[in-house]
Amino acid sequence: MVALAAMAFMRGSAGAPAVEAEMRNVDLHLTNDVALHIRSLRGRFVAQGTRSAPYLDDPRSYSVTVDNGEVAVDLASLNALMTRALVGHSNLRSLQVSIDTDGSLRQKGTVSKGIPVPFDVKASVSPTPDGRIRIHAESTKGFGIPVSPLLKTLRVQMDNLFKVDPDRGVTVEGNDVLLDPSRLLPPPAMRGQITAVRVEKDALVQVFGSGTPDKLSPPPTSMNYIYWRGGQLSFGKLTMTETDLELVDRDPGDPFDFSVDRWNEQLVAGYSKITPQRGLKAHMPDYNDLPRHQPQAR
Repeated sequence: MVALAAMAFMRGSAGAPAVEAEMRNVDLHLTNDVALHIRSLRGRFVAQGTRSAPYLDDPRSYSVTVDNGEVAVDLASLNALMTRALVGHSNLRSLQVSIDTDGSLRQKGTVSKGIPVPFDVKASVSPTPDGRIRIHAESTKGFGIPVSPLLKTLRVQMDNLFKVDPDRGVTVEGNDVLLDPSRLLPPPAMRGQITAVRVEKDALVQVFGSGTPDKLSPPPTSMNYIYWRGGQLSFGKLTMTETDLELVDRDPGDPFDFSVDRWNEQLVAGYSKITPQRGLKAHMPDYNDLPRHQPQAR
């Protein structure tokens, strides 16, 4: 098998074009506490920094441009992202995001304005023209009582109360909190035009482009997968040219659980096959089905 696999690879050259990518039904673990559920995605992996081609073992060596698709962030991951963005960079404390019974997004926490003031905000979500996520406050309470009329009378808005570092992916504009996924998410950076946002039972769902990706050619053969096509792609000691690499979920009965940091363990635990076109299909177990390891810090 090693000899056959070696036939599918060769060292790449500088200036490689972006690698086309397609994903379906993938739980993408960016860190131990942040995961994205990729319902569908069509886009490109683009080399970053000094790399001439995306290097899958280093998520900082590439970014992901999303053209079309649908990506969900569950509440646990959303809260972890907000904590990462705000701790040490804001006057907000103990922020907790939940989904209310009426389907609105709810934010509870404490803002420090000389004294700690607890707040409770119910909000709607929508995309901005520049592709960010707008969380618009529909009602605000402090100390358990409505404060929106008072703030309006005093001509005070949320951006006068909430101080955040915009470089962390969270900004406040008037009474709106704006989330920039390209800055908010851990590496690899994900960029794309968000055209719709909705709240579901336990997740915030982002729609990119039309929301319905075009299939790569030739199309993938599995139900849950990550598929790269064209350009150069590196991993381990190998660089694939005219990339044709499909990672196949060995258990299609549930989403393909994939770790950005530790996917090599999944690769080792699975098996690979060379296609007649000298592409490579790697059949892999879910990451959460592997033996437990000590958490890997990021």
